Amino acid sequence: MANAYVNDENSIKLPRDVSDKLKLKKGMELQVLCDDDGTIILKVLQKKDRDFSGIAGIGKDIWKNTEAQDYVDKERSGWN
Repeated sequence: MANAYVNDENSIKLPRDVSDKLKLKKGMELQVLCDDDGTIILKVLQKKDRDFSGIAGIGKDIWKNTEAQDYVDKERSGWN
C-alpha cells in the first residue's frame, strides 16, 4: 500500500506505481467516490490510450500471395 499526499488546495499527488499501473496521463478524468468513514475510491473515466503502432505489419506474410478482393469475394459467396 502506498500513500498519497495533498500538494496544493484540492490537489492530490498519487504514488508513481499507482499512476503507472493505471497509465494515467495529464488531463485524464477520474471519478471520486467518498464514504462517510473516509474511504475514497478513484475510478478512471477516460479510456486509457491504446497504442497499436507496435503491431504494424504483424501477419503480413500470411497474406503475401493473396489478393484482398479475391479473398473477400470468396468469403462473401459462402454467406448465401
